[in-house]
Amino acid sequence: MREIYLLNDAKYEGVKNIGVFAIKYLKPKFTPKNYDAVVFTSKNGVLGIDKIYKEWKKLPAYSIGKGTSQIIKELGGDLAHEAKVSYAEEFAAEISQKLAGKLVLFARAKIVSSDVGGILRGKGVHADEVVVYENRCKPCGQFNASKGAIFIFTSPSSVKCFLKCAVWREDFTAVAIGKKTAAAFDDDIKPFIAPEQSIDACVEFAKRLSKVSL
Repeated sequence: MREIYLLNDAKYEGVKNIGVFAIKYLKPKFTPKNYDAVVFTSKNGVLGIDKIYKEWKKLPAYSIGKGTSQIIKELGGDLAHEAKVSYAEEFAAEISQKLAGKLVLFARAKIVSSDVGGILRGKGVHADEVVVYENRCKPCGQFNASKGAIFIFTSPSSVKCFLKCAVWREDFTAVAIGKKTAAAFDDDIKPFIAPEQSIDACVEFAKRLSKVSL
């Protein structure tokens, strides 16, 4: 079987981890308002807002996916809605009808690949954005991957940081968690996109690929 590398710190049997970026939580100037709901497009958004505004737990929370929902529940938040499709643009469009006319807190990363706040505002939602974390590439370390290794990328940041550290080989295979992550690759790298936008699905898909000989 081919080796599988996950560019994330989540642990799975038979999968090796490579840490290529780190999360830095920020302390922005923030004046709370009488919010009607809170929107999250990542688990780090939940963890970040929890460091500066504990009252978010009293608000109905709108989550982009299972991993984010799990953190919301673990921290005692009120999960009101989980996205049917875990893509940011579709998620924003999906929840906009429920949130139209309401004042919403959106906790997000410093750099985002989708303008969720803009989409919500364009559909009549009063979205108040607060930047609570940023992704930072770690210093490049050396590693020796065997022939045919499979790499799982869980965000555009993981693509950016990995390609700063490593030279991509023709025998490598990339698995991307979604369309935005897949689009972050150079044109000469053609990643597979996991059938479901979750790390579990990526790992399951990579394990199936690992049984296929080059």
